[in-house]
Amino acid sequence: MEKPLNLLLKAALLPVRGLGRLPLGLSRALLRPLAPVLERLMGRRMRVVDRNLALCFPELSQQQRRDLRRAHCRQLTDSLAETALAWCRPGRLDARFGELEGLEHLRAAQAGGQGVLMLTAHATCMELGARLVGEQVRARAIYRPLRHAVLEGFQNAGRGRYAEAMIARDDVRAMVRHLRAGGVLWYAPDQDFGPRRSLFAPFFGLATATPTGLIDLVRLGRARVVPMYPVKQADGRVRVHFEAAWDDWPSGDAQADLARYNARVEQWIRAHPPQYWWLHRRFKTVPDGEADRYA
Repeated sequence: MEKPLNLLLKAALLPVRGLGRLPLGLSRALLRPLAPVLERLMGRRMRVVDRNLALCFPELSQQQRRDLRRAHCRQLTDSLAETALAWCRPGRLDARFGELEGLEHLRAAQAGGQGVLMLTAHATCMELGARLVGEQVRARAIYRPLRHAVLEGFQNAGRGRYAEAMIARDDVRAMVRHLRAGGVLWYAPDQDFGPRRSLFAPFFGLATATPTGLIDLVRLGRARVVPMYPVKQADGRVRVHFEAAWDDWPSGDAQADLARYNARVEQWIRAHPPQYWWLHRRFKTVPDGEADRYA
């Protein structure tokens, strides 16, 4: 007999499946009134958002940062609608939903038979961008396993609509095998993994713990790196930008390589600040002697 919690979770996911089949403009409109509710209910997370914005944009006034937080919460509610569509909408998505720009850079990187790491960061429209990419590129994605089997099954089944397969973020061997076999892997390592797995590299002017596993993965997988980032346009369509491969990366200077990645992510964020995933405690790990940035 199935556990009551499993049944409850499956019932709770039914509206998500329905939401994903609505016109995207309608589902976004239905959820946007929840943005101020999120601000009030997610007090602890909103404090993280506020601190991140203060650290990254000290030149803005307090009111400007409040406005940016509100805009971010609207993007978060949009992301719920976009994720529901990406995971639950059958068939292929057409140009009404978005497009890929610079795909020729990825194809050129693949031409030599090497694996390709699509290097990105956490944007609020990432799931819709991932589906747009997955419908034209056979790729696997790195993901964080969830605590509950029903939720993880729903997540992985949804991403299975556009990802060739999912690889748990601790399964480095599977990642390396895939890259060495000439596969494409989607990776967003813009998170704090702690001091033992990181080096400090500049990010918004702060010494920021940046995962060294990124370099190891590219080196061991003998892969090429193609930066890419999804951006939601003013008309609601998502445009995924592919950039030219980094031919000299890794260079042998780990801190310089990680600084290059952070600088590129910072450029993406500054171009569209509300669309970054500010909920992460990105600056949690600090250099010895520095006070807790989230105290």
